[in-house]
Amino acid sequence: MDTRTLCLAVLTDGPASGYEIKKAFEEHFGYFLDVSHGAIYPALADMREQGLVECEEVRQDGKPDKKLYRLTEAGRTALAEGLARSPGRHRVRSEFVALLIFSEFLPADRIRSLIDARLDEWRGMRELAQCPPDNVSEQRAGVHFAMGLCDAILQAGVDYLERNRDWLESSLQAEAASKGGKT
Repeated sequence: MDTRTLCLAVLTDGPASGYEIKKAFEEHFGYFLDVSHGAIYPALADMREQGLVECEEVRQDGKPDKKLYRLTEAGRTALAEGLARSPGRHRVRSEFVALLIFSEFLPADRIRSLIDARLDEWRGMRELAQCPPDNVSEQRAGVHFAMGLCDAILQAGVDYLERNRDWLESSLQAEAASKGGKT
């Protein structure tokens, strides 16, 4: 999904500055989308020229003026069109998975620490996914559904690592023994 469409999507929650949009990208999309933060401000400028967003400059004491961007009706239409065009790909890019693929070259304690770290991270992410916001009754159905999907994927990952970590370790030891080496 392109930066422009994501900016428009963030603005459906209300007016926001470029910095606030960047924070929303990191908090809401950072785990599953690569977002170019350097592209946010040019996208906002282009969308302003096209009438997709309006910009209000808000004075701040001792700071530069803050630019608050607001979605227009044309912006809502552009968002719907952008979402409709998105192919909806699902890609997983994981250094963790790459390390596991080549785990035969790692010491056993490194593999254990990698798995432990991932388990801790995924359990923490599950806690966040399960925490209903204060305004759960106002939460959009798509947000609720996506959070449930994320929670299910994370739980499946936790379950798989817990069930299979000993198998990986013993299999690597057996492979090393058959080759006359150590892990």
